[in-house]
Amino acid sequence: MNFDSDVVPLLLNYQGLKLRSISGTADITINDINLEKKVIAITCSNDAPFNESFNRMRIVYNALLQNGYAHVDAALKNSGSRRNVPETLLANLPFIEHAHIDGKKHLFLCKSYTHPLGTLKEKN
Repeated sequence: MNFDSDVVPLLLNYQGLKLRSISGTADITINDINLEKKVIAITCSNDAPFNESFNRMRIVYNALLQNGYAHVDAALKNSGSRRNVPETLLANLPFIEHAHIDGKKHLFLCKSYTHPLGTLKEKN
């Protein structure tokens, strides 16, 4: 699996969607996806515009590939604001599920699609 070939094409389907965050308190709306600049234009739950680079998603996705799971804050080394954005973008992919371990949100890479694109699924 590869970020550019497996994730980026699916991200294009997010355009115009409101994606639910795992917490349910930080939903985001996808306004535009610019493949040339590798950035996603987002409106956050507080109506603030925000541009999310593919870079942070790529870091978390690579951690998923390496370990099968990832704690987003740890993978990103607690860097930057709005760390929930890459988490939400990835968790809404049909082959990524989420769960809490010791009270912390984690993402899990699945071998197949387990839920529709643009929705969340909690790991059993």
